Amino acid sequence: MRHAVIALALCALAAPAAQAQTETEHVDRSVRLEPGGTLKLKTFSGRVTITGMDRQDVAIDAVRRAPRERLNRIHLDIHSEGSTVVVEANHRDRSDWSDRDNVVETDFDIKVPRRTNLDVTGFSSPIDVKDVEGSHKVSTFSSHMRLDAVTGSIKAHSFSGSVDIRASGWQDRQSIDVDTFSGSIVVRVPDSARGSVTFNSFSGQLTSDLPLTLRTSGRRSLRATLAGGDSGGGLTLKTFSGNVRIER
Repeated sequence: MRHAVIALALCALAAPAAQAQTETEHVDRSVRLEPGGTLKLKTFSGRVTITGMDRQDVAIDAVRRAPRERLNRIHLDIHSEGSTVVVEANHRDRSDWSDRDNVVETDFDIKVPRRTNLDVTGFSSPIDVKDVEGSHKVSTFSSHMRLDAVTGSIKAHSFSGSVDIRASGWQDRQSIDVDTFSGSIVVRVPDSARGSVTFNSFSGQLTSDLPLTLRTSGRRSLRATLAGGDSGGGLTLKTFSGNVRIER
């Protein structure tokens, strides 16, 4: 009798675990977006890859992973607002005020028109962007971000992830503004880049492959200009304990 009771108890414990098994859901959507529009993406976990191409739509390939109950309750919301395509990885109804786990891990592979502005927010999401021209605002909390072969002004923020930005061109009054707490920063700009350089750090160091003309310097900050002179734009680089490198 005792063995039967133990067996029933084990079955009872196993049932919720089986119900909570992770399932995978694949979503493939295309939304029209003229070049010069904006992609606004909000996600929590899972990698994000965004690639610019010669096209007039946003192609979204998403892989969602969570228990089935959560996949049914938390939705991937994709819609247009004027010239902006909005993608929210963890959308729930206003009536759902439960304190249950409301996160679905989602991997995104997104193709956008080459001229697209980006507004991307993640938490533990590694973010990779390539071949996109526009004004970009990208933030994540605890993962790295890499923007490769990009053109236009950039505002990037991370708490503990590294930031790697490689600008393929330089425009008048273009700015790159990077703020991180404990991650390293690498910014590659062309020799034609002009503007000011502002660096602030508690314990990090700045090195540069490009010649800088020093304006002011202190224990934790530095102001300078790139060799090409000041064009009204430039680099603003802030970190608490990470090192910063400017490459050519």
